[in-house]
Amino acid sequence: MLAFCQNTFAWGDYVPDVWDKWLTDKKGQLLVGAIDGQPVGLVHVAFIDAGVAWMEGMRVHPDFRRQGIASAMDAAARAFARARGARWARLATSVKNIPAQATLAKEGYTRVARYNEWEAAPARLDFSATRVATPNDAERVLQLWHASSAHAASALLPDRDWHWCELTHARLLAQMDAGQVRWVDGGFALLLAAEEGDWSRASLHALAGDEKAIFALARAARGEARYRGYSRLEAILINHPALNAALERAGYRREGGMFIYEQALR
Repeated sequence: MLAFCQNTFAWGDYVPDVWDKWLTDKKGQLLVGAIDGQPVGLVHVAFIDAGVAWMEGMRVHPDFRRQGIASAMDAAARAFARARGARWARLATSVKNIPAQATLAKEGYTRVARYNEWEAAPARLDFSATRVATPNDAERVLQLWHASSAHAASALLPDRDWHWCELTHARLLAQMDAGQVRWVDGGFALLLAAEEGDWSRASLHALAGDEKAIFALARAARGEARYRGYSRLEAILINHPALNAALERAGYRREGGMFIYEQALR
């Protein structure tokens, strides 16, 4: 099966890296599509927020596409999630994946949000105005998040596994404990880091606050990324005019995006 999960994207595919994890996932399930005993597709169901099943890694062998296999696997995945008490099925797909978008619409999913992907070069910029947030800041951070006009567009944020989840108090405290929350008067950001051999990067997963604050945080992230030796700085943020303008002013360039879809499971 991994043979047809090698070149899904220009850079390859993440499925080989998570295969063992998915196989041993005691909460979720890896489902396989087969024709005459031959595996021709797969999808993984992960359970994230209460009542939410995340559909990921949908793949179909190139020789068996356009035969309804993806639709059949999606239906089976939703049935599995429904039987285990999930009320919602959610997933993400690239804004460039037109065939997948057409299939999702046909299968009854609703597009609920767009997240833009950005990149910026780490730079010698001052980031002393920001600080690492602590649990004492948790209430202020959550108040800012829920008051944010960007939050009003969608209450979901990507985690390290690219599951879009709510920013709960428990999740915020866990990210504070990991040193991933940055605070400046009037705003906050979630700044995660990944070390993958010679390829390291920092990623902005949230940016909220007033216009001055989000610009300062976006700019400071470039400075911190350079200071910490990261080769790349990325951002995956809700499509919102104020955020887009602040990121452009701070030297970020838009590279693509993801659509979030969901379907009620009745």
